[in-house]
Formats: sequence, C-alpha cells, structure tokens
Amino acid sequence: MYKRLTLACGLLLVLSLGGLYAVNRDAIDFKRAQNAFVTGGDEKAFHLAKRVYQNDITNDSHRKFFLDTIKRLGINYDAQEALLAFIDDGIYDLYQTQAIEYLHSLQENIIEKYSPNYIDFIPYNNKIIRWGETPIKVKIAKADKDIDLYFINEVERALMEWQNVVGNKFEFRFVDNNPDILIEFAEISDEEREKNIFNHYVVANTEPEFDENTLNKMTITLYTKNNKGQLFTRQEIYNTALHEIAHALGIFGHSNNPQDVLYLTAIKTQENEYKEVSQSDINTMKLLYEIKPDITSGKAEYSIHPKIIFGSEDEINKTKFNEAHNYIKQAPSLPNGYIDLAQAAIFARDFDEAKTCLKKAIKYATDNNTKFIIYYNFAVICYETGDMNKALFYATKAREFRDKNSVTALMANIHYKKREYSKAIEQYEILVNNYPISIMYSVNLAKLYINRGKIITGIRVLNKLAENNPDAINDKRVKPFRLLMQVVK
Repeated sequence: MYKRLTLACGLLLVLSLGGLYAVNRDAIDFKRAQNAFVTGGDEKAFHLAKRVYQNDITNDSHRKFFLDTIKRLGINYDAQEALLAFIDDGIYDLYQTQAIEYLHSLQENIIEKYSPNYIDFIPYNNKIIRWGETPIKVKIAKADKDIDLYFINEVERALMEWQNVVGNKFEFRFVDNNPDILIEFAEISDEEREKNIFNHYVVANTEPEFDENTLNKMTITLYTKNNKGQLFTRQEIYNTALHEIAHALGIFGHSNNPQDVLYLTAIKTQENEYKEVSQSDINTMKLLYEIKPDITSGKAEYSIHPKIIFGSEDEINKTKFNEAHNYIKQAPSLPNGYIDLAQAAIFARDFDEAKTCLKKAIKYATDNNTKFIIYYNFAVICYETGDMNKALFYATKAREFRDKNSVTALMANIHYKKREYSKAIEQYEILVNNYPISIMYSVNLAKLYINRGKIITGIRVLNKLAENNPDAINDKRVKPFRLLMQVVK
C-alpha cells in the first residue's frame, strides 16, 4: 500500500513539474519573443510567438503579440499562412477582427502593386498551375507538311516577347527532345471547315499534362489555315501564339478587357494588326509567378499564399462560373465556355447542370482534344454519381479521341470500384510505365498487388519507384512499406 501511495505521489509530482515546466517555458519563450521583436529579430520573434500562441490560443496577451509579429513580417509566406490560420482558429474576439482587417489591407497592397490585372481568372479547375524551375524548355515541332518559315519566326518572336516583358520570372530554351512546352502545327478538319467556325476565330489549343502536383508538359496546337484553305497571316499566327503561350505559362482564364492579349476573344482574326502585351497582361503574369502553385515543375519560388489572392475554393469556383458565362456570351458557337461552365458545375456537385453544359459543348466540338475533354467530363460525372458502367463507357469513348494518362487513371479507378482488379492493375501498369517517378501511381499499383496476395511483386514496384525517385522513400504513403522494401530486392 505504501509503495503504491509513493508511486502515485511521484506520478503527481512529475505531472505537476511537467505542467509547471510548460508554463515556465511559455513565459520564457514569450519574453524571448518580445526581446527579439524590440531588437529587430522579426523572424525569431514570429516563430517564438507562434509557439506560445499555439500552446494556448485563448490567451489574450499571446494572441495580441502574435498578431503583431505577423504584421511586422509583411509579405512573408509563413506569416500569411499563420494569419489565415489565426483567422480560422475559432476564437471570435477583437484580435480576430483586427486580423481580418489586416488581411484585407494585405490583399489591397498586393493588388495595388500589380494593378491592373485579371488574376482572379487564372486558375485551372480551381488550381494554380505554373512552371517552377527555369529555363523552360521549348520545342517547335515540324508540321506533317511544309509550312512557311514565317510561322516558326512568329512563334519564336511571341516567346521572346513574353520572356522580355516579365523580366527575370522565366526564360525559354529551345531543345530537340523532352520539352516542357511543345508547339505543334495542324490543319483544320473537314468537320471544322463544314461548321465554318474559322470565319471568326483563329483556333488553337493549349493542353496541360500533370501527375498529382507535378507539371510535366504543356502542348500548344496552332492551326495553319482557315476554313477557306488559306494560310493564316503573320499577324494572326503571332497574336494566336502570344495568347496560347500565356496559357502554357499558367494563365488559364481570360481577361474582360479587349486591350489584353488574354481577352477571351483575343484570338479573333486580326489580319493586319500585331497585338501588344498590355500592362495588365504583364502584371497578371508577374503576380502569378509570386503565388505558390498547386501544380508545378521542380522547385517553385513564391512569396504569396493563394488564399490571400483567391479566397476559398468556393470563391474561386464562383469566379469561374462568371467567367464561363461571359465566354459563352462572347463566343456562343465555341465549346470552350460550355466546358468551363460544366467543370465549375462538377466542382459544385451540380451534375445535372454539368451534363446540360456538356451536351451543348458537344454540338460545337470539332477537334479531337475538345471531344476528349467533353467525354472525359461525362465519365467523371458518372463516376462521382456511382454509375460505373456509364463511367467506363464514356472513359472508353474519351480514349478514342486521346489516349491520355488522366483517362487511364480514371479507368483504373473505375475498374477498382467494379472490383475488376486485374483490369485495374493493367491500367496502373500503363501509368507507372508512363510516369515512373509518380508516387501515387506506384503506391496504388503496389497496394493492388499486395491486397491480391502478390506481396513480393508489389514491393518490387515500390523499390523500382525508389530507384527512379529517391525522394519517394520518405513519402508518408511509402513509409509503411520501407522495412519490406529492404528485405525484398
């Protein structure tokens, strides 16, 4: 009995000392933070104040001081992230109100610095996509048939224009293999010619290819002739290239100002006029390359949190709704606006509206890439609503037009949901072969093998991943298998 009492008292003493230590540690850190704040050690003050605040988010003194350290840092990514978390911490007091006011002033300062701009319209499916490391490798592919040299010259000129007007944000390097941006030339189809859409527009496509959060490639397709079989002029090619290169750099939306290169009908035929990159175009591009991207290549530098600029995903989607409606108003005979509206509806889980928009889009679709996008989105809708048979039908239909990794991944998930595991493995094998550094694809394939009793085969998939992507070994999805990976070679 005496031993038990002694043990209990000892435990209480340890707990009391631990609590006392925590209180004293907070007091010490708070004092150190205040001293650093006075002597100009703003970063040190911020991190110490953050630790003290997180230990007790209800303490008024700690809240006030932490907010002061956030304000002192100004345009600092960590401080912006802390500010957003502070506002959402569930404490509705004077300091939360002050934090919201500071957030608004921070937003105003950033927008004023880069004014005018149309940054609200740039996301792609509510994500920020842009290049990270520079230089950006570019290849201008030869057409199946000979084209006039001025096509190449005007595209190169458009590339150099973007590089020059945004200073040192990025640079282009021309390569023969493995480009980041591939620029191709194509001729319009008979279907496009019959629909006569080229009377009003010089049509081009820019298509991103990405895996999880890694941007792999952008492909720009430029058409060479109008519906009458006439080659586009120098000005038309330059203006179209200028517009599409901006998309390939990460501006996926459009401006409402006719003076901007990214005006939603900036691709309208201009036979005798060269388009100039506006100050709004420049500001938007510069600001884009200060924002932390969701999808990028390599290591991207950034100083601005996306939520500071765009708000929540719901707010981004509302903007995309409005942009899509405006696009349809300006170009009702092009499918792009209806597709954008459908994708915004899918995000909002309004699947009936999305289907209606896609049915309108298919009426105006002429090229294979557009048809792929439409049928792929039909497949996504069916997948989200649980109709796996129709999802597989539309995914298969989409693959008839383009055999892309996105549809392969969707088909793998569909087969998995249908418990057709062998077929799911087939699709993931294709994905892993196409993207050997992808953690998601390799982990999913390994799990499929392991769950079917083929443990060694599954672990070998992960070992191969580690060979191709050494950083994958520390990924939380791979860590549970690390011991087995050391055993199985």
